[in-house]
Amino acid sequence: MRKPANIFLLAIIVGALSAAMIYRHLKSMNMEVEAARAAGQHPVTDVVVARDTISIGTRITPDSLKLVTWPADAQPDGSVHDPQDVVGSIARTTIGKNQPVARTQLIAQGAGLLPLMIEEGMRAMSVKVDSVTGVSGFITPNSRVDILIAGNRGEGNEMRSRVILQNIKVMATGTIIEQKDEKPVEVPTVTLLVTPEQAETLTLATRYDSVRLALRNYRDEEMVETPGMTAAAMFHDRPAAPVVVATAKDAAASCVPTGPSVEVFLGEKMVLQPLFDEKGRTWARAEGGGA
Repeated sequence: MRKPANIFLLAIIVGALSAAMIYRHLKSMNMEVEAARAAGQHPVTDVVVARDTISIGTRITPDSLKLVTWPADAQPDGSVHDPQDVVGSIARTTIGKNQPVARTQLIAQGAGLLPLMIEEGMRAMSVKVDSVTGVSGFITPNSRVDILIAGNRGEGNEMRSRVILQNIKVMATGTIIEQKDEKPVEVPTVTLLVTPEQAETLTLATRYDSVRLALRNYRDEEMVETPGMTAAAMFHDRPAAPVVVATAKDAAASCVPTGPSVEVFLGEKMVLQPLFDEKGRTWARAEGGGA
């Protein structure tokens, strides 16, 4: 009875020894892999990433960056390895949280941001406005506006208004200093993104009174054809009826009786006297009071 039990116990011991040997072998292999990686077969490096989302136009500070370990053979093009290399730069695009910071996404200190935001083939042009023209401060960068002017084309021409440009992107708002009544005055300005042809139109428009801006819905890109507006059309003016001047001949013709009449001579002047008045009575009976 003891022989089968001894065999079973021996089998357990042999299995345990085998498992221990296999575990030791696998552990040894894993240590060799880690050693090979540390030896340079799979190198890593430090890459600068955004600690939180960095918005476009934001100046980079040390608190907005952090270092993370990154596979050296998979690091992004233009990646930064030292945060001090980019501190003080300006983000030209939005950099997401934990996204690697690339030099192509930054503008060096002292460089202007606006020229880099101008799309290829477009131009940035600033025009003077006022607090009312600027839709009371509601026009901000990335808004879309229509541009209107009012004026006349020459001396004696009627005043008219017209939409000259539509769906124009606002790039920036600001102020300039002008002299008015020998005092410095702040004048609001709006910088618009236009084509060269639109820049020519806008230059001519600024020779009139202050241009007017009409704020658009962000989703509204429809171009509308309008005939413009004149003062006469705005007030619904109608041409006056022609004045008819009656001549002596017309007056005489209007006095000619249409019924039976007699000729009466008053000195050298002859007049036609109707026989009946408007009630059908003879003049003799009317003057005598008869029915």
